Amino acid sequence: MTNEALLLVGDSVTDQDLYYKTHFLAGDPFVYAQLDGRSLLAVGAMELSRAEKESSVSEVRTFEELGYHELLKEHGDRYRAYAQLLMKIVSAIGADAVRVSGEFRALHADLLRESGLQVRVVPDLLLSDRRHKSAEEINAIEEAQRATERSTARGIEILRESDEVGGALVYRGVPLTSERLRSEIEGSLTRDGMDVSHTAIVASGPGAADPHWQGEGPLRVDEPIVLDIFPRGRRGRYFADMTRTVVRGRPAPILQKMYDAVLASQESAFAMIRPGANGSEIHQAVVDVLREAGFDREDGGPRYNHGTGHGVGLDIHERPGIGKHGDVLEEGDVVTVEPGLYHPEIGGIRIEDMVVVTAGGCRNLTRFPKEFVV
Repeated sequence: MTNEALLLVGDSVTDQDLYYKTHFLAGDPFVYAQLDGRSLLAVGAMELSRAEKESSVSEVRTFEELGYHELLKEHGDRYRAYAQLLMKIVSAIGADAVRVSGEFRALHADLLRESGLQVRVVPDLLLSDRRHKSAEEINAIEEAQRATERSTARGIEILRESDEVGGALVYRGVPLTSERLRSEIEGSLTRDGMDVSHTAIVASGPGAADPHWQGEGPLRVDEPIVLDIFPRGRRGRYFADMTRTVVRGRPAPILQKMYDAVLASQESAFAMIRPGANGSEIHQAVVDVLREAGFDREDGGPRYNHGTGHGVGLDIHERPGIGKHGDVLEEGDVVTVEPGLYHPEIGGIRIEDMVVVTAGGCRNLTRFPKEFVV
């Protein structure tokens, strides 16, 4: 019978599995091993003190203490030396086999197997753990969401205060552009302790028919403006995600019809979300509402060209998914619900909230109002 440990190698800035298991944020690579109730974190000597204070593991050791420099001299090859260091860490925790994620380096796996260690690759290694959000995690997501809502409110305030000059919006005497409004929104987020390295979308005009276009250039009256904001909390490390589409001025009837259809389709999704609900069926219900309203048809009109939602947590996009190939929802999932309609000559309409799946349905974590005309 083998004693199989969980083994994670990397940095916790880019590998959220590592941060999830250790609560230790570091840009330099480190190693985490866990067997039953014991967990070991191996770091460079300069990180020892911080790791002991900040991490949630039961034991912290240094690469130097584990003999990495001696291994490097012995093998003359940093890859083989590192593999032998991993062998020492696995042995120190009492394991003789490991399970690793699909992102684990193939070279590490090959060298460990050469040394006689059984390595089992498990895709989505921590999926089950990470998708079921604890109360603490939901609080962190809601904290980021409140900051997102305050930044959106700031953006809409600027739109309302802007003057109309020849069909363009002018704020405090200067033309209002996507770039300028984005800067104001991200400034609000930064002051609220959010990480804005994932650039907010402030998109209008025909280019907004591309759902992930960040937006650029002057903002105009009577055109839909998509505000899709998804910051990460610097303290909690969890993301939020919200989209509102607004018009400063008077939307054309087709835009209002599109907006109403998207809003109705979102409500249909909310009504279906509960443990055991199939993400594919929820997505199809959204599509059905849009088609009943006269959209997403093969007639050259506005189309719906993306999934209905995705999980949110330490990554902005994680499981479960709500789309053509969606997952079955489980209690504790936090997911977005973000239907939209797009046309290359019109632009886009998208509305997005985040919900947590509860025993009896779902709870909307988003409080911000949905007002099309501002």
